[in-house]
Amino acid sequence: MLIVLASLLPGAFWLWYFNRYDVWEKEPVWRLLLTTAAGAISVVPALIWEAPFTDLFSASNSLAMQVFLSFLVVGLGEELCKLLAVILSAFRTSEFNEPMDGIIYAAAAAIGFSVVENVLYITSFGLAIAPLRATVSTLAHIAFSGLGGYFLGLAKMAPKPWAAALLSLIVAAFLHGAFDFLLITGLVAPGVLVIAILGLQALLFGAIRNAVRLSPFR
Repeated sequence: MLIVLASLLPGAFWLWYFNRYDVWEKEPVWRLLLTTAAGAISVVPALIWEAPFTDLFSASNSLAMQVFLSFLVVGLGEELCKLLAVILSAFRTSEFNEPMDGIIYAAAAAIGFSVVENVLYITSFGLAIAPLRATVSTLAHIAFSGLGGYFLGLAKMAPKPWAAALLSLIVAAFLHGAFDFLLITGLVAPGVLVIAILGLQALLFGAIRNAVRLSPFR
């Protein structure tokens, strides 16, 4: 129970925190929670996708293999699962009706995903890593999916929404893959990765400001 609370409470905080920036047309709480739950469930297909490659994460020193694992296995796999969670739970509904919604619902799915992932990590490595998982790891997921979600929000208003939605996946998967590549290879110090997450958060808040400006409800 303590492990679940150590993951769930920070997730609830981040959901509340980012939802404050949806200033013009608030999303129904039940829809946000549904998307968060869908994001949590999306961990299952992500784990299934990654399962055949588990041994390669620790066994391979090949740079090409590390690129493959980072970008196409983890980055693409996890972000595709989170994107599908948003599409199935929110994208096709009447509530998804402004650019900001792409960021909010993508962040909600990312939070749900990170809550389950954090439970798995804390179960394996102990409560000592809970603060790190609740901050750095969760904010990383929110940044990857939220920046991709900005383009998903624009996609809903675009003449060819599915083509625009593909850009959302590409952006999120690339950012996630690049982060994991640096993590797996150890090319940079852990402190640099924390700075990178802060930089991505700055970009996310820039996207939030632009999405708010583009709202038809303004």
